[in-house]
Amino acid sequence: MVPPAIDAARAARGLSLCLLVRGGSKSYGIDGPGSDDDYAGVFLPTLRAFVSLDGPGPDSETGNAPDFTLHELGKFCRLALKGNPAVLEVLWNEDVIEVDAWGRELRERRKSFLHRDGLGVYVSYAESQLKKMARGGGLHAKGGTYNGKFGAHLIRLLHSGITLAATGEVQVRVPPPLAVELLAIKNGQVSMERVIQDALPLLERLTRLAATNTLPAAPDTRAIDDLVARARMSR
Repeated sequence: MVPPAIDAARAARGLSLCLLVRGGSKSYGIDGPGSDDDYAGVFLPTLRAFVSLDGPGPDSETGNAPDFTLHELGKFCRLALKGNPAVLEVLWNEDVIEVDAWGRELRERRKSFLHRDGLGVYVSYAESQLKKMARGGGLHAKGGTYNGKFGAHLIRLLHSGITLAATGEVQVRVPPPLAVELLAIKNGQVSMERVIQDALPLLERLTRLAATNTLPAAPDTRAIDDLVARARMSR
C-alpha cells in the first residue's frame, strides 16, 4: 500500500508513480523492532507540465513521515547512469510497493545502467565516509557524529560494490552472515575504530576491482534515453 504522504505528494502535482519500493534497513535484512519504513521511487509529471511556461516543477519529492525520496524519471536515470548506489538499489529491490509499465521496463533494463567506471562512485563514497568517521563528525547533512548506523552502512556499501564487480548484480538484501555482522555494528556492539579497521581491506579490494572489473565499458545510454523520452511523451 502506498503511504498517504506519498499519495498526497503525487496528487498535489498530478504525478504518475512509475515505481515505489520499500528501502532502508528492512530491504537490507538488518532491521530491528524500532526500524522505520523508508521508501524510494520514480515519478513522471504530465507532458503538459513539461512544455508549460512554468515547467514540470521540482525533479525530486521528499518527506519524512515516513521518509521517502522520489525522483523524476529523467533525474533518476541520470543518477543511475553515474552509478549512484542508492538509486541503483531501487532497480534491484524486490520489495516493490507499486509499479507501472514504465517502472517494469526500467527494472527490465536495469543492467543497461551498469558500467566499469560506476564502481568508482562506491570507492569515492567509502573513502569520504572513512574520512568523516576518522574525524568523528559530518556523517550526515546535519553534521552528526558517529553512530553504529553509519558504520553498518559503510561496511554494507563496500560489500555491495565488491558483489557488483564480481556478479554484475546490485546487492540489496545481504547474506545472513553479513546481516549478523551489520546488526552488531548498527547496535553499537562494534567500536568505530574496529569498523574502520575492517573497512580498510574491503576498500583496498574494491579499489582494485574498480580498475579491473568486467562490467561493460559504458552504459547503454541510448536505450535509457529512448525509455525516458517515450515515458515522458506518454503523459
